[in-house]
Amino acid sequence: MIGGAPLKKGVVFTMKDITRYSIVRALMDQKMTNKEGAESLGISLRQMKRIKKKVQTKGPSGIIHGNRGRNSPRAFPDAFRDRVISLAQTKYFDFNFSHLSEKLKEEEDMPINRETVRQWLRPLGFGRKIRKPPQHRKRRKRSEKEGQMLFLDGSPHRWFGEEESTLILTTDDATGKPLYGLFQKEEDLNGCFQVCREVFTTYGLPGCFYLDKASQFTTTRHGGLHVAQKDTEPTQFERAMKELGIRLIFADSPQARGRCERINQTFQDRLVSELRLEGIASYQEATTYLNEIFIPKYSQRFGVVAEDPLSALRATPEGLDIRDILCKRYQRRVNQDNTISVNGQIIQLFPTKKRLHFAKAQVVVNHWLDGTWHIVHATEGEIPSKPITGECPAGAPLTLKAGGRGESAPIRRYGG
Repeated sequence: MIGGAPLKKGVVFTMKDITRYSIVRALMDQKMTNKEGAESLGISLRQMKRIKKKVQTKGPSGIIHGNRGRNSPRAFPDAFRDRVISLAQTKYFDFNFSHLSEKLKEEEDMPINRETVRQWLRPLGFGRKIRKPPQHRKRRKRSEKEGQMLFLDGSPHRWFGEEESTLILTTDDATGKPLYGLFQKEEDLNGCFQVCREVFTTYGLPGCFYLDKASQFTTTRHGGLHVAQKDTEPTQFERAMKELGIRLIFADSPQARGRCERINQTFQDRLVSELRLEGIASYQEATTYLNEIFIPKYSQRFGVVAEDPLSALRATPEGLDIRDILCKRYQRRVNQDNTISVNGQIIQLFPTKKRLHFAKAQVVVNHWLDGTWHIVHATEGEIPSKPITGECPAGAPLTLKAGGRGESAPIRRYGG
C-alpha cells in the first residue's frame, strides 16, 4: 500500500518513486501547485501535469515510466562512448565540444552531435563554465504558503558564557516563525540533520530549503589536494534532500538571505539576555528553553499570517524511516572475513537465516545520528552487525551483539 492505494502485482517502487508519489499526492490535496511540484522533482511543468494525470487514472503505478527496464534503441554502445572519452582525454584534449564533434566525424568516422559530447564530457571536468552577467537585485516577496520555503542556518555567537557557540535554526519564510533550533559547539552536518529531523517529524516535509554555501550543504571548492570530494558529487545533505523531494536553493551572498540574517540578529539581541537572566549555561538547557519558551513567544510577537492559509508541508511517505535518510551513507564491499571498514571503524557482519556470509557483496552503510551503524544489502535487507571496538584476549571467544536487531553471535578466531 502507498498512501492508502493498493499496488499492482509485480510493480516495484524505488525510493525515488515513493518520493514522487508523495509529491503528486500533495498536488492532488492542493498543498502544492503544479509548478512547485515540478521544481521539487526537477522536471518540466508539462511532465508534472502528465504524471499527475496518470496517477489519477492508474493509481500509484502511474508513477512508473512505461520504458523502465528497456534499453533505448537510439543509445550508443558503451564501447563507442568509451572511445569518445578516450580520444577527448588524449588526442583531442584541447578541443571544445563543437570542434571535437566535427573532428570525430571527419577523422574518426564517428558521427556524434555536440550535445551528446557535452553530456558525456562535462561531468568529467571538460569545458569552461560561462559566468552569468550581473543582475539587478530587488526585494524578494515572502512565500505564499507555510512550509513552501524554509531557512536553515548556523549563527555563531557568545550565546551564554565566555566561549562562542552556534545556534542552528530553521525558520519558515512565509510566516517568519522559527520552527526548531539547536545549540552546539559548531555548525556541522549532524546538527543540521538533527534540526531537520525535528522539523520533519513535527511539521512535515517542506517544499525547499534556502541555504548558504556551507561545506555541509554543498561542495564549492575546486582542485587542490585538500579537497576530498569532487564538486560533481552530491554531499550527504544534498543526497538526503533529493531522496525526500526537497529542493535546495543556494544563496551567493548573505544579502540574498537577508530575511534569515535579520532573524539571527534579533535572536542575538534578545535570546542572549534571556539566557543570562535564566542562568542557563549548557547546550541542552539552552536548546530546551529556546524551543519550549522563547520560540513560542517570538512567533506570537513577530510572526505573520501566510498569504495562503493552505500549508505546503507534506507528510513523510508511508513506510519510510527518516533515520535511514538523515544520516551519513557509504557504499562498501564486504571483506573476506565478513567485515567492512568505514573511516577507520571496522564493523563485523553476521549471517542471516537465508545467507551464511556476505564476502565480496556490495552493501550500503548508514551511520545514524545516534551513532549506530546499519548495514543494508540490496536483497537481504538489514544485516546484523556490530562495530569492533577492541581486541579479544588470547584464547577467548569474541561475542558481539548483532546490531541491536538480532541475537548475539560468536566470532571464530583464526590463527594462533
